[in-house]
Amino acid sequence: MKPSILIIEDHLDVRENLGEILTLSGYTTTLASNGKEGVKAALLHPPDLILCDIMMPELDGYGVLRILTRNETTAGIPFIFLSARTELSDVRRGMTLGADDYITKPFDDVELLDTIAMRLQKRNQGLTIPSSSSLHHPPSPEQILETLRESVQDPEPRMVRRKDLLYAEGQTCRSVFLLLSGRAIATKIDDYSKEVITQLYQFPSVIGVSSVFAGHQYRETVRAFEDLEVLAVRKDAFMQSVLQHPAISLHFLQQLAQWQLKADEKLLLQAFGSVRMKLASTLLDLFEAYVEDDQATIPVSREDLAAMAGTAKETIIRCLSEFKEEGLVVIQGSDIIIHNVKKLEALRY
Repeated sequence: MKPSILIIEDHLDVRENLGEILTLSGYTTTLASNGKEGVKAALLHPPDLILCDIMMPELDGYGVLRILTRNETTAGIPFIFLSARTELSDVRRGMTLGADDYITKPFDDVELLDTIAMRLQKRNQGLTIPSSSSLHHPPSPEQILETLRESVQDPEPRMVRRKDLLYAEGQTCRSVFLLLSGRAIATKIDDYSKEVITQLYQFPSVIGVSSVFAGHQYRETVRAFEDLEVLAVRKDAFMQSVLQHPAISLHFLQQLAQWQLKADEKLLLQAFGSVRMKLASTLLDLFEAYVEDDQATIPVSREDLAAMAGTAKETIIRCLSEFKEEGLVVIQGSDIIIHNVKKLEALRY
């Protein structure tokens, strides 16, 4: 059975053009010339998807969406706004009300058809992209990653070998990167030309988020801590996803807040903490990244460990030897093995 699409559009030429395009693409269409007619048509014969203009007589698109999302029969129907209004406030208002997508006029036929196909596919699979109604039950990081993968133009993952750069601080920020496997570290250079590791990324992470929100350049250098598999998402496509889906926005706001709190704690530790406290804190962070069955084997060089702790390599080596003698860690080659974190946790503060 052909999927049915309700087109609510007050301009005759646009309405008929949309109907023709979708009919030729294998859909069954119903046309409504204003918001009131659209609501009546949706309630009488609920479609599989609704394509709706915003500025219309009788009842505008926002009103249509508000009525249909409050009706049990039509609340779950994918709803796409199609409008010449491109102001950020207009987009945000539509997404806050529960719209699934927003396409601007003049629209690209391929973009329109791809968007419709993707929304219908998600509905048929029983999947929903997070909306304002799901903020109390936010999606997992894995679900966020899967949602963002839909905006990837090149589906082939990019491989980055250990120690190779993903990007450098100061380069133009054109993309964020979905981390599919492996681990990466972010570094910055301080005023004394010393490299400090500021962040450890692992699946399911999105690398470059803070740079996208901060401006036009990457604000950190990121290199592979292990062999990486990443997918690039264009900056504009990422921002569109964030603007369109409140739950995705909430996810990254919470993540940025957590990173800021972590950075504040690290600054305090650097200013007032002992070397033992700095090393214990760093090892606990690495333990969380590598833990399996309540223990972790951490393949980290002493240079990287020192950069993470924010102190000299020789100092870290001496302190690590003390930890080994005290039974806090086990050393095998360059690997650090942690069996029990309770004593390390006691040293952290």
